[in-house]
Amino acid sequence: MKQQQKFAIVNVNNNQLPIITEDTKTRQNWIPFGVYGHDDFFDAVTMTYNVSTTNSACIEGIADLIYGKGVYSKDEANNKTLQKLIPQEETKRVSFDLKLYGNAAYQVYWNDDHTKIVKMYHVPVQYLRAEKLFSHPKVQNYFYCTDWNDQKKIKEKKKIPAFGTSNEKMEILYIKHYTPNLYYYSLPDWVAAMQFAVSEGEISNLHLNNITNGFLPAVMLNFNNGVPAPEERETIEDLVQAKFTGTDNAGRFMLSFNDDPATKPTLDIIDIPNLHEKYDYVAEYTQDRILVAHRVTSPLLFGIRTKNNGFSSQSEEMKTAFSILQTMTIAPFQNIILNALDMALTEGGYDEMELYFEQLTPLVILSQTAEETGKTVAQVEDETNKSLENPATQEEPQDQTIQDGLVEEERFTMPTILSKEYEIFKS
Repeated sequence: MKQQQKFAIVNVNNNQLPIITEDTKTRQNWIPFGVYGHDDFFDAVTMTYNVSTTNSACIEGIADLIYGKGVYSKDEANNKTLQKLIPQEETKRVSFDLKLYGNAAYQVYWNDDHTKIVKMYHVPVQYLRAEKLFSHPKVQNYFYCTDWNDQKKIKEKKKIPAFGTSNEKMEILYIKHYTPNLYYYSLPDWVAAMQFAVSEGEISNLHLNNITNGFLPAVMLNFNNGVPAPEERETIEDLVQAKFTGTDNAGRFMLSFNDDPATKPTLDIIDIPNLHEKYDYVAEYTQDRILVAHRVTSPLLFGIRTKNNGFSSQSEEMKTAFSILQTMTIAPFQNIILNALDMALTEGGYDEMELYFEQLTPLVILSQTAEETGKTVAQVEDETNKSLENPATQEEPQDQTIQDGLVEEERFTMPTILSKEYEIFKS
């Protein structure tokens, strides 16, 4: 009689590609935004930022370039008013959110007559959810909650009108760009690299656990005490998978207790040649795909050194790469923010603000240009900033009643609706 043998193939963490959806059929009156789950988009994006070194370096570096040295008015007389209205740190946070999440938001505070904006603050966009559209063609309200995974806190959420839809003291100015198949939210420009960012994090986790637990080869585990029933076999498979698969379990050892040496489990080592080279290839490929998704023309701009830079010198690379990055990546982000601010300030009683971002240029580029032209670094920086000025592209903002700038006697007190949570966030 032939001895019966059965094999089982265990699927390990068979993750699907991210499917990003706005749940417009929800029974709730706000719109969940999900990737792998019902409303986990912002959590998933934050996770990829936290676990991937390349992704976090690109996001932080590009966000710094978007903000540059801050937002100013070409009219020096308006600058004092502008700095009172919008503290620079708030715009820096908005720039970061827009790069990381593809969405950003300001809290806009009005005077008592709702004729003039008196202050604008950043609000963490991951705390906001858009109200579902009913009879209106645009979002009328946003809901604010510091934890959308906590049902108790969701019950305590605050409803805040969208900018330009009410006469309330505070409104939300939501900033996003166009994304196909989405209406309420938008996506970060690097969204196609989410899986690669997770992969980079998993590679680091794998190496960490291998180092911590000791390096062990891949093995085939054979049980020599008969073929169990299907239900029992599935249970054994689940137990082995839970204990020994995944990067968290890399390098774990196993104990076996047996009544008879003849029935002891056997381990057959599966030799994978050049495994370290395969990991190196995956790591390099993952890093390259993340850089491509961020449209990084030269990793050197963000302190990332790769094998093949394609330039004869680092200074040549950085100068050319920065020019391309500024034009193709940074300027579009700045335009989104400037257009939103220009629209808000025009409707909020301020006209002809002529906003622009003062650019942040790498010192190596300024020094090289100064050496080539015989000018000082300060002169080159001033000329570079003027040449890269990126004013708002909104051609005809809506006409509003023109009022004088923010007077010195006006005093502003943040309403209590978000003050507690916001102060906690700022600290």
